Amino acid sequence: MRHPSQSLGIGQSQWLVPARVDAPELLDSGVGSPKDVQQNLADLWRINRYLGGILPLTHVLYPRLQTHSKALICLDIGTGSAQIPLQITQWAQKQGLNLQMAALDFSQRNLKVARTHIKNPSKVILFQGDAHHLPFAANSVDYVISSLFLHHLSPNQVISFLRSAFNVARHGLIMTDLTRGWLPLLAFKIIQPVFAWSYLTRYDGAVSIRRAYTPAELASLAQSAELPSFSVHPSWPWRMTLVAEK
Repeated sequence: MRHPSQSLGIGQSQWLVPARVDAPELLDSGVGSPKDVQQNLADLWRINRYLGGILPLTHVLYPRLQTHSKALICLDIGTGSAQIPLQITQWAQKQGLNLQMAALDFSQRNLKVARTHIKNPSKVILFQGDAHHLPFAANSVDYVISSLFLHHLSPNQVISFLRSAFNVARHGLIMTDLTRGWLPLLAFKIIQPVFAWSYLTRYDGAVSIRRAYTPAELASLAQSAELPSFSVHPSWPWRMTLVAEK
């Protein structure tokens, strides 16, 4: 019997794209001291900030937030150190927008690091919770966002998660992630001395690229999740953004 992901063509090798390998990452497995975790999350923020992780998300999110005059709530799933919701709230404050961020992560270790960054807990509220069972009611937040999260999920889990996240959102979801390929793997090896100081980052970064999806695969998964209106936008370097609106 064929696995559902096989019928969707998910995870197969292509030209310059290796087959998807769903191996566990060290951070998710509880490896490392508190200092190791802090360094790993600092590396991830540096990579997001300077290597195309933030801009694809905010390029889509910010114009949508600016169309609303009422108070807004956004939910960031797999928030890690919560640096992304912090940057979004700082931008919103400069724009005069009334925005509150909810930041969810399953890992208590990650949330402990996040608390060290949050100076105004009324603007970024941390939640410990399972993305497979989101502790939010239908249409309870305006936008659901994530960065570097989808590759942690199997194809079937992505489908289920997208349905759940879309149900929680009043207006839509915006999710960015890596794209799988041999070239991003090679590039990651080259940039490690500057961007991957932690051994957790060096190991998990390579694993993440092998676990990631391609834009075509993500579009296929979004279609299987029956999102009514969605698009997948590739961006440099080797990133992609899923946008689904109600």
